[in-house]
Amino acid sequence: MRLIGVITNEGFSCKITEDDDGRVFFTADADIDADGANAQNGAPAAYKTDDTGTEYLANGGMKIVKGKVICAKSWARDIVILDADNEPKVFPGGIIASMTWYRYPGKARNDPAAYVDSETVPYIVVPPLVIQSTAGIVRGCKAQVTWQGKTVDCVVADRGPSRKVGELSIAAARALGLPFSPRNGGTEKPDVLYQLWPGVAAPGFVLQPA
Repeated sequence: MRLIGVITNEGFSCKITEDDDGRVFFTADADIDADGANAQNGAPAAYKTDDTGTEYLANGGMKIVKGKVICAKSWARDIVILDADNEPKVFPGGIIASMTWYRYPGKARNDPAAYVDSETVPYIVVPPLVIQSTAGIVRGCKAQVTWQGKTVDCVVADRGPSRKVGELSIAAARALGLPFSPRNGGTEKPDVLYQLWPGVAAPGFVLQPA
């Protein structure tokens, strides 16, 4: 067993540990990641042009200026599909499509259905520290999240900022019984166990090198 690292900037100390068999685990809080929820499976979209999506445009680094959604933060361009003007592309229904780190093989980058739907697929988000410090491939690997005695099988489908830890999809939070709204759900208590198995593909997914 070895300590991969510690992330401490969220009000608690999160130790990320790797077992001898390659399992990586840590205990943290739970923020709700809505990325990939593009209404592709009949569920609500995370971001909409009138800010009525399940997630605030501001939380995706966007804002409305003169009736048009633009990227207020430079990093927003890394998480939404862009149009020719380098601003968020608007899809039918006023949807702004967000992307996950995992993209389904064979689907185009500008296809909203190419990404893992937070509303319908249980997934977790990992910080770059995990990706960089494990031998096995992380993107698309098997994962689990446990809260108050309930465990849900997941996939690692998204990558978070370097100093942030403890994020899961809407579907994962819903399955655990956590408040699942991206706007005000999750839990601030660091009592959620995250586990992942780099190098072992989650059912229905393929491993994708970083």
